[in-house]
Amino acid sequence: MAMIDTLRKVPLFTELDDDELGAVAALASSIEVPKKSIVVQEFEPGNSLYIILSGEVKVSTYSMDGREVVLALLGKASFFGEMSLLDEEPRSANVTTMGDCKFANIRRSDLVPLLLDQPRISLKLLTETAARLRKTSGMLKRVSSMDVPHRLYTYLVDHCHRFSQQDTDGWCDTVLPTHQLLADQLSTSRETISRAISQLKRDDILRQGEGRGRMRINVEVLEDLLADF
Repeated sequence: MAMIDTLRKVPLFTELDDDELGAVAALASSIEVPKKSIVVQEFEPGNSLYIILSGEVKVSTYSMDGREVVLALLGKASFFGEMSLLDEEPRSANVTTMGDCKFANIRRSDLVPLLLDQPRISLKLLTETAARLRKTSGMLKRVSSMDVPHRLYTYLVDHCHRFSQQDTDGWCDTVLPTHQLLADQLSTSRETISRAISQLKRDDILRQGEGRGRMRINVEVLEDLLADF
């Protein structure tokens, strides 16, 4: 029942009833992976879909000069590994645990019959995959056309919309990745990100929140700055 309750919160399975969720849960095996472990390695064959039950992972690749480029950070109820399931090509990125993680793992040989039997899951999987491709495309466009401050503004607005609720006064309360992870995602240095964040604090667009690591972000002001760019 615990697995069914968890799967119910995964966007991929939100439209399924209890019987259908039970069918998915019967295919899933639970695995625990320690911090800083590689779960999926780029260019290796892939035959499983992973659903994050707890913890957070980093999705990344490497540029031609050997620099790591972080494509996404995924948390509880997110999933990864779907690309290789759809096209049977090698893994398109590395996935590394940021802390101790627990995953539900479903093998391709078990998942494909389920997708054929449940078109709603197939459509959801395609929709989520398309959304991720659009996001990656948008990120690459930002990196090539925006300066670092505006890349950071765009990231912060997107982060707030995805992971927190905006107050009526235009502020959101959230936990941000480390400056190094932000730099890796925005193709710049940690020092440059630190300077940009310090400037946002001086401009009273970014404030220290209540609790360790929490920040208050004025989303409305950032959206205005992006509109004027």
